[in-house]
Amino acid sequence: MIVSSASTSSLLVPTPAISQVREVETAPRRRVIRSEITPKLRLTVSRGLAQLIRTQRRTSSFRSSGYPVAENALMGLAFLAGGSTDTSGPRDYVDALKLSTHTLLSYQKKSGYFHDGNSQMYGHGFATLFLAEMYGMSGSQNEKLRGALERAVRLIERSQVNGGWDYAPGGLPGRLAEYGGGDTSITVCQTLALRAARNLGILVDKRVVDRAKRFIWGAQNPDGGFGYRVNGKMKIKDYSEFPRSAAGVCVLYSLDDYSSPRMRKGVRYLLANYRALNDFPHYGQYYCAQAMFQVGGRHWREYFAWVSEKIIESQRDDGSWGTGTAEKSAPARPPTALPGRNAPTVQRTAGALLVSGPALSGSASGLESGSVGSGAAWAPGESR
Repeated sequence: MIVSSASTSSLLVPTPAISQVREVETAPRRRVIRSEITPKLRLTVSRGLAQLIRTQRRTSSFRSSGYPVAENALMGLAFLAGGSTDTSGPRDYVDALKLSTHTLLSYQKKSGYFHDGNSQMYGHGFATLFLAEMYGMSGSQNEKLRGALERAVRLIERSQVNGGWDYAPGGLPGRLAEYGGGDTSITVCQTLALRAARNLGILVDKRVVDRAKRFIWGAQNPDGGFGYRVNGKMKIKDYSEFPRSAAGVCVLYSLDDYSSPRMRKGVRYLLANYRALNDFPHYGQYYCAQAMFQVGGRHWREYFAWVSEKIIESQRDDGSWGTGTAEKSAPARPPTALPGRNAPTVQRTAGALLVSGPALSGSASGLESGSVGSGAAWAPGESR
């Protein structure tokens, strides 16, 4: 893992003309949201977003940070999680999203690669996910942005290595590239980005999806957790650890695996380990929050009560977390905003037509009954 991005983590409509489907706004749903997003949590979130804006302005949109692609994308995802877009929301938030978008597009190469010299495929995956989410949420048919997304998706497809993804895109030298295998922590960035793009109607090659499924199946251990790097039968750090296991569960649901034995084992592993100390807490909870929200029910309520309190307690006086960088502060933001059901990746949809994110039931008994959830699958033989 590269230290900056991986230490904190990285947080998906047939055509753009069809609006994104949101969960139906009902009185019971509003009551649930109010019970989860407390005044204390709202204050924490507001302070965190304000700190991100100050840092963005001080560093010329993170150009002086060394990881401007990853940081602008993670910051953008934090604001989208709160319901703002580049066309709606508080003025400061809208301006921040516009600046992040402009900065990211300035780093895209002709190949489609979002490249700043350091963020590598972590940053590329975050950038593709953020821009796809914003394109879908804003409702504006920005052809320049859509073109950038299509090029980014093609780059992801070309860069697949034995089913997973490595630090560098295809054809470029990258760290640990000599192993020729995929990295679970990088693969999750690409599969979530591909899912986001597919939900916009951007074609994703079914063969790429199928190879990704085989890769993540091979990375899972008997205890339900996931190893780090896989190249055929050779594995590096093949033992399970919580942060990459949370990422592995997100890979499964981003590839339409909602209720298989693999998914149930993965969720059980997270339930047993999310409270334990680990070396990458921001990274781990960024992905675990998404996984637990999709599981729903009692498991989500218990998890969110725990993680939101930890996030509130660990916030610094200036509104940041960890070192105060965007990589530390931005990933802490989406878990606290998940109850708002704003970003398409965290929508729970019940219809057969999936247009705004993976659909999983909120049944707390799903793990015992053998059904974590259900959703519209990639159609067999479909070019995606």
